[in-house]
Amino acid sequence: WGLGSQLEWHHLHHAFAGTLADKVLLCIKLTMARTWRHTLIACVVTTIAVVQGQSSCPCIDNALTRWDMSTYLDGNNLVYTPPGSSQSYTFPSTYGSGGCKAHDENLSPYCTGSDAPSWCRVQWCYVDANDCSGVAKIQTRFFSAVENLYFSYGTCVGAASSTNSIDQWTSDDVDGSKKLIQVVEGYARSARWQIEKTYSSLNASASCDADGMGMCPCDDCQWWEDWKSKMLFTQVGTLQGPSGSQADKAVATCLAEDIATTYKQTAALEADPDFARVGYQYFGDQATGTYTQWPRAEMCEDDYDPRVRPWYSAGATGPKDVIIVVDVSGSMNTNDRHKMAKEAVKAILDTLTWKDFATIILFHSGIAEVFSHTLVPVTDQNRAGMQGWCDTVSWAGGGTNFRLPMQKAFEVIAASITAGTSSMCQKAILFLTDGAATFGESDFDMVREQSKTYDAVIFSYALGDGAEVSITKRLACENKGVFYKVADDADLSRVMTSYFDYFAHGQEMCSASWVKYTAVGTGHSLYAGCMAMYDRTVPTPELLGVSCADANLFSDISALKSEAGWNYFKCVASDMTKMCRQVDLTDCHRQKIRRAYDESSVCEAEYSDYQDVKGDTVCPCTDQSCTDDLDFVDAKNYFCDTWVGDNCSNPNPNWGYSDADMEAVRQHCPRSCGLCEWSSGNCTRSTSEECPTLPIPTECRACLGKVSGVDIDGDSMAFPLDA
Repeated sequence: WGLGSQLEWHHLHHAFAGTLADKVLLCIKLTMARTWRHTLIACVVTTIAVVQGQSSCPCIDNALTRWDMSTYLDGNNLVYTPPGSSQSYTFPSTYGSGGCKAHDENLSPYCTGSDAPSWCRVQWCYVDANDCSGVAKIQTRFFSAVENLYFSYGTCVGAASSTNSIDQWTSDDVDGSKKLIQVVEGYARSARWQIEKTYSSLNASASCDADGMGMCPCDDCQWWEDWKSKMLFTQVGTLQGPSGSQADKAVATCLAEDIATTYKQTAALEADPDFARVGYQYFGDQATGTYTQWPRAEMCEDDYDPRVRPWYSAGATGPKDVIIVVDVSGSMNTNDRHKMAKEAVKAILDTLTWKDFATIILFHSGIAEVFSHTLVPVTDQNRAGMQGWCDTVSWAGGGTNFRLPMQKAFEVIAASITAGTSSMCQKAILFLTDGAATFGESDFDMVREQSKTYDAVIFSYALGDGAEVSITKRLACENKGVFYKVADDADLSRVMTSYFDYFAHGQEMCSASWVKYTAVGTGHSLYAGCMAMYDRTVPTPELLGVSCADANLFSDISALKSEAGWNYFKCVASDMTKMCRQVDLTDCHRQKIRRAYDESSVCEAEYSDYQDVKGDTVCPCTDQSCTDDLDFVDAKNYFCDTWVGDNCSNPNPNWGYSDADMEAVRQHCPRSCGLCEWSSGNCTRSTSEECPTLPIPTECRACLGKVSGVDIDGDSMAFPLDA
């Protein structure tokens, strides 16, 4: 190398030793063609500075001497106990101290094994909050009782560098917009991994307090003009949910504390130092509605329930067609039922996103009003239009007829399929009445036949004491649905919006779903990647909640939109979100869902063999390794998932498929065709497998086969030439 004396090399060797050696050697190589000595000295100075952190935010040499950490000390080790867990883990006493290192690498509970999150290998150090500026710093993840103990990744990369993933790609002349899905999905998957791992290790008497995480009030929060709110970026906040038992709430608090670890990691790596980019991370708990968010903020909404927000249902369920059928006869004036019904319809629409299609049918002795005779995609604009329409029509007057609205619902489905205004996925009819009407055997036959043809699930709601029960319950029981008897003083909106729980039970969402929304107060357009978390301690995965990360946290979206890869992001994020998901439910599962609401919802023996199902009953299950070929397109250029709900053994002859065509469909699309083998009895496995990591498509589906509907921006699905 021509570096001079052996002594000179000895000093350089020790200066360059450690995890940054590769960078140093690269720096040396780059100087060889020029006057190397002065450049090399600059490299040494820069490298040593990075090892100790930037001068504006120096690393703490020894955290144990700077702060009182005796609460967490056991001999020469620091001890961390995950929220609600009975198991503790030891960290070396030098953890986070002594400069920039990958302090987490190979440490339990999060950073061992081949599936450890990527942040485990990133360098960071502890810093003093009062002596750190110019880089993102976040409050300690594991030792919350220690005040002013913060950590930073940014101080370990040098003043001219960034830990932000998109910034790093951009500096390497890589189109960051093409990497955005990969980045957000990776963090979403990390959040799911942590929630599922934590839940599986919670002890029976889990107790967590979430001290310092409250958002109403948030006394430490300060007003930030960019966010139009009082914020605290160094912490994660939580709001306790409106439902659930005390045990459920204790578990939800532990999950909130634990997901805060991942959210802090993500923010420390990806947020801009000045927190000028508006973008959130957030989690909704299924059992209680507890809400957790980075950054912590002043948030005092007594009725806030994340489970009825579009992002939650988007992450928990696949695309669906929803036809809302509501009785507006004169009896709906009783106890203001018409007002309850109107608010419930609006609430249902709030659970739908651009990937879903919907319409509204109001009936009395005939068809009173129809929002649209074909389904429409539930974009923000269409949702607002539908909710506004609800305020312009009459909700009470006339007699009651059940047959005509049911006929109309199926006519809408048929017309929508013909017109291509359908998700091509699962269909749900939500039927609400407070009265009684004649409904003969031929009417039941018609509904059964049409429901089977279109794979439509019927959810029926009998509102008030005078509501007809036998017909509405039979409609649900004969058509794979759920019947709900709803009292006048019940929360009708909450009952009707829980329809998506049914799909969440039967659909395992293994990739991120994307939703676009407008931030309250700021007006920013935010793009969120959302992913469902599951309880895998049981044979069939059960929903624990949904976590989202806004892409805006990682980059300036307005800047990315000017890059060529933005069209790729739009179409691939849309494709991933619009994929149909098979609903894997037997009547055993459906009876469990019914009983979970009320004993009166359980279908009688003439409709179901499962009369003794309880909450802990183990139902049959399918082989989780049975999957579709994601690249397959059939003879008519449709992808496997569009066969969800269709009969792959005896398809509609008008579709024009040959026997050979259908054999290929059955071979490549067993999951979507419902052909995955069920266990002959109760499921024999004791736990469920983790979701497989699905590859992110490299091309837009519109380039390869047929698509329908709109994309995440509300534009018609198409294949941009630059995508």
